[in-house]
Amino acid sequence: MIACRQEPASIAAPQTADTEQVGFSAVITGAYQASVTGAGVLALLPQGGFEKQGYLFLADGQGLRPYGVTFVLPTGSGLGRHELENPSPIDIGTVPSVRVDRDTGEAVTSFQTNTAGFIELTAFPADVVNPSGSLVAGRFEFDTENEEGDRIRVAGEFSFVSP
Repeated sequence: MIACRQEPASIAAPQTADTEQVGFSAVITGAYQASVTGAGVLALLPQGGFEKQGYLFLADGQGLRPYGVTFVLPTGSGLGRHELENPSPIDIGTVPSVRVDRDTGEAVTSFQTNTAGFIELTAFPADVVNPSGSLVAGRFEFDTENEEGDRIRVAGEFSFVSP
């Protein structure tokens, strides 16, 4: 009987840990096809944006990578669905936006114009100044294009604990 009590507890703990460590994943279709995976990152850039108003950086990872999906969210973002916008340089960080980068080894192409879609936050830290240890989760779906008019569709989800 003691073994029966211990077995559910040992099964439940890994399931909870797996749920929190799914990370970030996306599928890109259209002008090119790719899968994006990463641990997920949420960071506050307090001096980012026009007039250094600050914004949140939510992405699959940091640094150089073959494909990257990077959301810029206002610091006041919270739970719910947020429509993605095409910000002017002075609006960066004041409206939800996204950029998809493709690094071919010879050049990096960014897709961030004529964007239509959303990001839905289902778990998000109340304290964005110090999000460490907070669950960040949600899903997204959007279309966007590069300067040449090549269009892609991106759909994915994320669930990770902010480092």
